Amino acid sequence: MTATAAWLLVALLIAHNLGDFTPLATARMRAAKASGSPMGPIVAHAAVHAVLVGFAVLIVVRPTASVLVLAAGIELGAHFAIDATRARIGTRVPALTDPGSNPFWWALGVDQLLHGLVLVGIAVLVLG
Repeated sequence: MTATAAWLLVALLIAHNLGDFTPLATARMRAAKASGSPMGPIVAHAAVHAVLVGFAVLIVVRPTASVLVLAAGIELGAHFAIDATRARIGTRVPALTDPGSNPFWWALGVDQLLHGLVLVGIAVLVLG
């Protein structure tokens, strides 16, 4: 792995953390993700992630505009799909929304793994 690849992965992971675990994830976004609706705040949450991914890629790699837009677009679509799917499943399986239950933590782990794999894919695309 090159130093650029390592720094890109670090930057993408920091961007993901900022999008999920800081005030950039607003109470309205968190509530929509927990209840599965409305979809607007979940789209807004995914858009925050797309912008953060764009900044991370731009700072580390300085790609062409088309690669930058593609990376942000992939993050937007994938982040929305993962979060909306988890929210919809959570409305049908209440244990997935209860932090006191083991299924909640299993689902959170799968959720974060999927997001991480998308970021690895973006890194491969950008550096490819």
